[in-house]
Amino acid sequence: MDAEQIKLREQKIYERTVIGQGEVRRAFSKKQTALLMIPVVILVLYLLFCAVILVMSQISDPTTLGNLLLSLVIDPTHLVLMIILPFAALIVLINVILNGYACRYKANNLEFVIYRKGSAILNLLYKDAVSVEYKPLKFLWFEQGFHVVITMKKYTLDFDYVETSFRKRQHPEDFPFEIIRKKIEELNAENPDRTPSAEQREIIAQGTMRCAYQKKTAAFLMIPVVIIAAYLLVMTYLIIAALAGDIRLLLVAVWWVLLYILPEAVVEIVLFKYIIRGYDCRYKATETEFTVSRKSDIIMRILFKDAVSVEYKPMKFLWVEQGLHVFIKTKNNAYSFDYVVPSRRFLREHGDIPFELIRNKIGEHNADRS
Repeated sequence: MDAEQIKLREQKIYERTVIGQGEVRRAFSKKQTALLMIPVVILVLYLLFCAVILVMSQISDPTTLGNLLLSLVIDPTHLVLMIILPFAALIVLINVILNGYACRYKANNLEFVIYRKGSAILNLLYKDAVSVEYKPLKFLWFEQGFHVVITMKKYTLDFDYVETSFRKRQHPEDFPFEIIRKKIEELNAENPDRTPSAEQREIIAQGTMRCAYQKKTAAFLMIPVVIIAAYLLVMTYLIIAALAGDIRLLLVAVWWVLLYILPEAVVEIVLFKYIIRGYDCRYKATETEFTVSRKSDIIMRILFKDAVSVEYKPMKFLWVEQGLHVFIKTKNNAYSFDYVVPSRRFLREHGDIPFELIRNKIGEHNADRS
């Protein structure tokens, strides 16, 4: 073997050397949590119902509670079946949701992998990683762990890391993801140019913008709107039919309108405007990239040097002008964003739209190339 082959072999051995492995728990997704919450809500309602029945019985007959306690002492079976078992099931379900599910992680000197049942759910090369951030993760009012955001050169990875132990949460240096952070620091020390400079990280624009709901979500939200609209049509028909029979029923009709139509009409308008307005997102632009995030999740990340074009097309919800379909083309991908405009003026003037930052940067890069 010559010196180069020996060096390559040693490099491969070094890269494959395991530097960390073990169990890591991940929080359930929102859909999974919602499904698990169904029996939780049912059990809570059942226990509240039992408490209300007991309180009402005690108010009507002060001897109820004493008689109940005496019967439970004589025969505790009813207490176990009606109260203790449902309460224990409630505690178990909440603990299941809080603790998430178990995964395994394995790290060598080349990559970091998290897998479950033999399938990788997170896989990254250290050379592509830029930073690791931790954000608090909660379930209801319980501290559940951390939302881990790993920024790569061209995309972002996230992992809902469950750590319910208060003592362990105070020592992030023991988290599995610290392996990635330490490797990033080693690579930055070897090559300082791999990380963006302070000038490149400087924020040139940031703010809030609204995004339209996806078609499935909008269709789901339209269900109560359609039901209320049908109700209003039926009630209006009944009032008109009543007035046609006897004009003296006008006062009754006015009362019906105020009582049965006006409140529902207000709810209908509020729901419709809620759908049209979409939901809040945050955007941030530095000298090198443009990101859009919702809560703690990054939903779009574009490097200006890779951007090719930005196009707008009118967007409507039913007959209402809602905003603009934004189409962003890069060298490797194409992105779309349903941008809800705050006013009609924005439909005529594109200058205030956040995505114009990308278009301006494309113009600057084209000018530099020419």
